[in-house]
Amino acid sequence: MFQPKGKHMDRGKNGSWPKPLLAMIEASHSREAMQQFRDYELDDRAWGIFKEMSQGMLTAVRPEGSSCVIMSALLATALEEPMGTVVPVVAGALKLDGEYMYGSHRAVDGRRVFSKNGAEWDGHCWILLGNYIVDISLGRTARQGHCRAPLARRVLSAFGEHVGMIAVTESSVRETGLLYLPRYVLTPDQVLANAGGAMQKFGL
Repeated sequence: MFQPKGKHMDRGKNGSWPKPLLAMIEASHSREAMQQFRDYELDDRAWGIFKEMSQGMLTAVRPEGSSCVIMSALLATALEEPMGTVVPVVAGALKLDGEYMYGSHRAVDGRRVFSKNGAEWDGHCWILLGNYIVDISLGRTARQGHCRAPLARRVLSAFGEHVGMIAVTESSVRETGLLYLPRYVLTPDQVLANAGGAMQKFGL
């Protein structure tokens, strides 16, 4: 189920994203890609495409824990062409009421962790679209009880008992007590490799 949160009509340019995050996007992609993302306007047509594709993916892919990276990469890959913009895949930490639920204060060695063979890590992954944080995995993870109990309770309380994907502005998600902390933006090659891993894992 698609579960947006926040002011849906507030879909303007992304001038509010902090400079360090934009620098991560530039480092992993290019200056041109960062500027394209920064200046992208998520209009009603694009929002409709996003909702349709997101719902289709949630229907096609079975819920499974520890899939935030490959699911985010798969969604980003599917969205970039029809949306006509770069869709960054962001890895980092997630806090609830100031306490780390995923990840930590440490930097992420993304070149190592998100290589083709991958490596173990304890963080979280999401995508950015327009001025929205899009989390394809957290809702279903919370519903299945595959995360810490306080996080599961807060997600279900804030977004509903049937939450699937979460699409929320940074300011709105802070009101729920959640804080997404970017540490690394995957390169295009890493995104493609992880999207391929998702297709293989889920038989797509």
